Amino acid sequence: LSKNHASLSLSDILPTHQKTYDKNRAPKLLGQPTVVYFHVTVLSIDSINEESMTYVADIFLAQSWRDPRLRLPENMSEEYRILDVDWLHSIWRPDCFFKNAKKVTFHEMSIPNHYLWLYHDKTLLYMSKLTLVLSCAMKFESYPHDTQICSMMIESCKYGVYLFLWVELLRVCEVLSGFWRA
Repeated sequence: LSKNHASLSLSDILPTHQKTYDKNRAPKLLGQPTVVYFHVTVLSIDSINEESMTYVADIFLAQSWRDPRLRLPENMSEEYRILDVDWLHSIWRPDCFFKNAKKVTFHEMSIPNHYLWLYHDKTLLYMSKLTLVLSCAMKFESYPHDTQICSMMIESCKYGVYLFLWVELLRVCEVLSGFWRA
């Protein structure tokens, strides 16, 4: 491996004085809420169940945020570095959840299907493929001519700590080329 592609450890990106880094506190700049960019690509909707008022959706979820408290790895010459996804347990990340989810499954085919990137401006990009079983308050008054509107509700446990922004019409290649950074 070259110096630029040498393996990293978590200590390579955490602040030198790691006790000053609190993974439970959002990275705030000048007291402003942390901006978290979201993009959801719905890959499929199936298994609509009128009896249980649920449906199944396969999605690709992308979240992006800046954490200026992190350090860049030494000799980082690339635009971004792929990080070990397990590091998400040791750094701050958005605490979003699907409010109307009955079940959430992370895809782990032969390897886990989620990824974490660190960009030069200390933006982190986390992507994962999920299968969701979501509730939907279906209305059958007009059956058999009814139309259902089912939502996918994403919320945060800590309101006001950060701001969710939605990014539309995002292609994965644009994410990888840096289009999506905050």
